[in-house]
Amino acid sequence: MTNTWDIYLPHAVGLSDMFHRLDSMSSHNTNYPPYNLIKHDSSNYEIQIALAGFKREEIEVSTESNILKVASKTSGSDPKVEYLHKGVSRRSFVFTKQLSDDVRVVDVAFEDGLLIISLEKIIPDHMKRTTYEVK
Repeated sequence: MTNTWDIYLPHAVGLSDMFHRLDSMSSHNTNYPPYNLIKHDSSNYEIQIALAGFKREEIEVSTESNILKVASKTSGSDPKVEYLHKGVSRRSFVFTKQLSDDVRVVDVAFEDGLLIISLEKIIPDHMKRTTYEVK
């Protein structure tokens, strides 16, 4: 299987992993669960995922190889319940986002059916703005 970036591989030594990550991002369905991506400032971000009907213990949040993964640990509906109308979806899901090498998860909270994942972009000291005294 060829991907979009194959034409660049001969010119981009060591970047094939990045190209494969970009390709994998374009193939995911991001319709469920609904989410917001918020930028607070140049180094602080937040992902809010709407998880109405889920309990805290039914959600797993993890990172591995710069991939943030949120997954449900439930199989969906209770078979003992007879719904006359079912408007709140509790289907199982896996939500993934590719994180850059310099972004880390700072906090994960679950409030009022909203999973809030706080992210921080780590800026090395040598990249931060420094003002020097002129002598």
